[in-house]
Amino acid sequence: MTRFRLSAFALSLLVLVVAVGLFAAGAPAQGKKPYEGTTIRAIVNAEYVKYSLSLVEKDLLDKLGIKIETEVIPIDAFVAKTLLEFNSGKSPWDLVMFGPSNMPDYGRHFEPLEQWISKLKLDFQMDDIPDVYKKLMLRHQGKIVSMPYDGDIHIMFWNKVAFERPDNKKKFKAKHGYDLAAPKTWKQWDDQAAFFHGWGWDGTDRKLFGAGASYKPSGSGYSYHWWRARFFSYGGQYFDADMKPLINGPAAVRALEEIVKTMPYYPPGVLLFESEEPKTMLIKGEVPMLYSWTSTGKRVGNPAESLIIGKAGFGLVPGAEIDGKIVNRPSLTPGRAMAVSIYSQKKEATMKVLEFISNPDQSLKIVMDAKTIMDPWRNSHFKATAFRKAFPGADEYLDAILKSFPYVVPDPIIPGANEYQRKLSFEITEALAGRKPVKAALDTAAAEWEKITDRRGRDKQKALWGEKMGEMKQVGIEYHPDWAQKAK
Repeated sequence: MTRFRLSAFALSLLVLVVAVGLFAAGAPAQGKKPYEGTTIRAIVNAEYVKYSLSLVEKDLLDKLGIKIETEVIPIDAFVAKTLLEFNSGKSPWDLVMFGPSNMPDYGRHFEPLEQWISKLKLDFQMDDIPDVYKKLMLRHQGKIVSMPYDGDIHIMFWNKVAFERPDNKKKFKAKHGYDLAAPKTWKQWDDQAAFFHGWGWDGTDRKLFGAGASYKPSGSGYSYHWWRARFFSYGGQYFDADMKPLINGPAAVRALEEIVKTMPYYPPGVLLFESEEPKTMLIKGEVPMLYSWTSTGKRVGNPAESLIIGKAGFGLVPGAEIDGKIVNRPSLTPGRAMAVSIYSQKKEATMKVLEFISNPDQSLKIVMDAKTIMDPWRNSHFKATAFRKAFPGADEYLDAILKSFPYVVPDPIIPGANEYQRKLSFEITEALAGRKPVKAALDTAAAEWEKITDRRGRDKQKALWGEKMGEMKQVGIEYHPDWAQKAK
């Protein structure tokens, strides 16, 4: 009996010694966070994107023990600076935000996810991602290399007060011969912008504006995004099958000429507006209508700043009436995705971070917050009860996004996409400012596109564009040179 007790005591002592030894050697104690003490570096293109990551930092630290240090490179310089770093064969960043429209330039610098999904048993819940984002934001040369972070498309927003006041309806009908309602065509949009401009359509004595827009050429190429919805609805296309630019053809010219004519009905300073200025004017009741990124809806419903809560409408961006049918072509803009740098020394931990910020609960937290400007991108985001009840009309807002998906047009997702976009946007704004005639501006843009194509390798660009043109054709987006004449 004594011998047993001594053996038990000795055994207990041995266990204690071993445990202490293991602890001293760095083995994780029971309950220790798996990546305790790990810090990863992220790169993003705006302070509000940095803020969005802050919403998940505490949970990430509590559950995995990982800290995020986030660096911001402003949007105007982001693509050039990050690609310069990557093309040198190195990177100080682990987690990389990028615009998926630029995937052909970024993709080779990202770590493929499949092997890590298998190795770490990661679950990115791919079935919860709408096809429109799954196709655009995930793959490079057939491999999954990133996850969506910000679903970007344009939808239309309007102030119901402007459209439902009896006096407004009466005046508009008398002037234009049809009923005042949220515009379905570009002609209706332009009629209404002219009608609403310069008086108190809200019943006050204020001098209000006809519509909102973002026409600054730099950064995300705002004027390009606002022009191309008209361009494509009039039958436009970026290139023909031989890589000849079509951005100075009949559809392009008509779209830009119309926008130039409406310039007097927009707020002063519109040529300098990025995304947030017209949103602010909408929620303050200063413009009656705006088509813009879907994050606008969260500002519309934010009681801390919006004066039109419960007074807003949400729907499709206008289109062109072709042979009795309205053709809508809202912009599917670059968006944001997240990827793991192939040069990272902390790939495993960064993969866990990517999984964490992408999961339905954490990503919902990000896209619901009005200050993030991140847009919903999971099917579950659109169904979430909390989101659908977040503000009056939130359900209509989310439904408007879903209804727009079948009609969206992506950027030209080929190498140099950012270069093509910036050159075109600059020339569009030159025409809007009255510094160049419309056709001359678009001819200059087309010539610049030819230079980019030659510099990038015409045969290579032609082959890649052929794939993208084929994909667009499958969803009904083709070049129709006759539409510019027949569109109503």
